[in-house]
Amino acid sequence: MTRVASALSQQTGLNSLMRRQQDLVRSQERMVSGKRIERASDDPAGAARAERALADQTRSEGLLRTVGASRNAMSVVESSIGDAVDLVQTAREAVVEAGNGAFNTADRALLADRLKQIKGQLLSMANTDDGAGHFVFGGQGSDRLPFVDSGVGVEFQGTSGKVDGSLSEDLPLAVDGDALWLKARTGNGVFETDRQVAPTSTAWISAGQVSDPSALTLTEGQRYEVSFTTATRYSVSLVASDGSSTPFPDAANSSHDFVSGTPITGLPGMSVGISGTAVAGDTFTIEPSSPNLSVFDALDRVIDVLGSSATVAPNAGDRAQVINHGLRDLDQVLGNLQVVRSRSGETLNRLDGLDARTQDRVLSDKATRSEAEDLDMTQGISDFSTKQSAYQAALQSYSMVRKLSLFDYISN
Repeated sequence: MTRVASALSQQTGLNSLMRRQQDLVRSQERMVSGKRIERASDDPAGAARAERALADQTRSEGLLRTVGASRNAMSVVESSIGDAVDLVQTAREAVVEAGNGAFNTADRALLADRLKQIKGQLLSMANTDDGAGHFVFGGQGSDRLPFVDSGVGVEFQGTSGKVDGSLSEDLPLAVDGDALWLKARTGNGVFETDRQVAPTSTAWISAGQVSDPSALTLTEGQRYEVSFTTATRYSVSLVASDGSSTPFPDAANSSHDFVSGTPITGLPGMSVGISGTAVAGDTFTIEPSSPNLSVFDALDRVIDVLGSSATVAPNAGDRAQVINHGLRDLDQVLGNLQVVRSRSGETLNRLDGLDARTQDRVLSDKATRSEAEDLDMTQGISDFSTKQSAYQAALQSYSMVRKLSLFDYISN
């Protein structure tokens, strides 16, 4: 027969009561916090699942902040380039207007002043920031204005390239302003024409166009030279990268009669015309285009001729050449701006899609966390009621056990 001391019974009852009370308090805490898992020991597997979901949610929310910054920067870029396109088109209209034969020196000077104002506005746009002090055309970043007019031309002070806000996603925070504003392709985009003529010559060469891409044979480092032996006759030669010159296509077929405005004979894959009155010794060149055309230099060349106050004013040939080249260069600049603007628009569309997908991931992670650690309130109330009943039963049981002592028995 086993004897159970009254002190042991009381201690056992007290321990049970304290456990019931602790369970009741925890159940109450879960109801107040709404969390099923208050500490990892409550459910190690569920806690780990919730922690993984929280980490993924934190990464996604960080990505959303970067997407917002990138969207802001690309919106500024797209808007600024749109304004720049309008300004360059206005400049092009002014250059076309400058070709009016009825204009005098004062009229052309007014057009030059208008182009100067347009250049100043374009320079201001090239130095646009995103509202947070970061230059959107600054390339890889600099604390200085990326574009500065040094007096001999606009220079880029930043670092070429672009800045991305994420290693895993293409989230540009700045674009390569050097390539946008200073590196359009020269000429018509395939080849570039130029001239070296006598002061009395009024001959000028057109920008030309590609007539047959498959027939083009001119390569980097080469150039065609069209040299006038008399005012009515010219010869064509091909100058190699080492400077050596050979008649083109050969000595017997390199000389031609000159008719103003008609295409130069024998140039494969291209159509280029010379207009005006040539002088013996005039030379015109055709060489592959290169990516170093600055929108500011293109405007400066037109401004210098239209606003010239020299004693010997530019003749009709000089103005015609500058206007033709000015239109050619502005067309190339417009094309370059529109390409980058289109890319910016595509980036904004992609950012919208990335934002939506990331928002969905955040919601999914929140749902996973909720499923892993949140309390089912109905179940929580039921559990609390059960534990409350168990506590009350333990309390009543303990109160009865406390009376089972010899002293209580004698006193009765």
